[in-house]
Amino acid sequence: MNTSFSISETLSTAWAIAKKNAWIVMGFTAVQFVVMFVFTTIIALFLNETSTTGALVQNVIIQLADTFIAVAMYQVFFKLLDDEGEIEFPDFVPNFLKAINFLLVKLIMGAIAVVIISVLAGLYFMNTPDIDTSNPLSWKMLPILVLIIIPVFYMTIRLFFVLCFIVDQESGATESISQSWTITKGNFWALFSLFLVILGINILGALALFVGLLFTIPFSSLILMVAYRQMVNNYTDEEEILIEGVDKN
Repeated sequence: MNTSFSISETLSTAWAIAKKNAWIVMGFTAVQFVVMFVFTTIIALFLNETSTTGALVQNVIIQLADTFIAVAMYQVFFKLLDDEGEIEFPDFVPNFLKAINFLLVKLIMGAIAVVIISVLAGLYFMNTPDIDTSNPLSWKMLPILVLIIIPVFYMTIRLFFVLCFIVDQESGATESISQSWTITKGNFWALFSLFLVILGINILGALALFVGLLFTIPFSSLILMVAYRQMVNNYTDEEEILIEGVDKN
């Protein structure tokens, strides 16, 4: 089974697509910033953000907006990636079912992360009851922070492609999680290297007075999508990962 991918080829392909469609790429981030600003402003006017209810409503609305925008962006980017003709208005309309599945994935991943954090923190503090938890950046708190970050980060890397499967193959929430976990098996360190590259690109975007983030944030998603397509096209066990309708190299 070969699910490898080339980082240099991934970056080259993503850059070629992004450069050719720069205004579309930057447009999604601009729309996302505007939508988030409008929602947060409306919430601030009608709700008390410091209250539990206000904070909860704000988080729900922002997550919903982010989910639908992300699905729309992936729909358009996959069309650009597959060179399926001109982008039309319907392509920008997020598929409701795909957005709901992605939202479910977020909830599942969040629940798993909470369980991991709770278990590790409980075990650590049980054996070190004298630690002052009011200062999370103290040296005594460093071991538990590392213990929490490692499994959560590992899970995040292994689930890089859930949205790709949801949008590209119309997978359900749990199915996309299983598919991403399967296809990333044996590729953690390569994907970790790709993550560092993406992180570096976004740091450069932030250094450019944050205006660069208009390009680097969606460009990062495009990089992941290209890597996903390479790995899927190289996958040989279709029955295990349930990949359908994807041309093999």
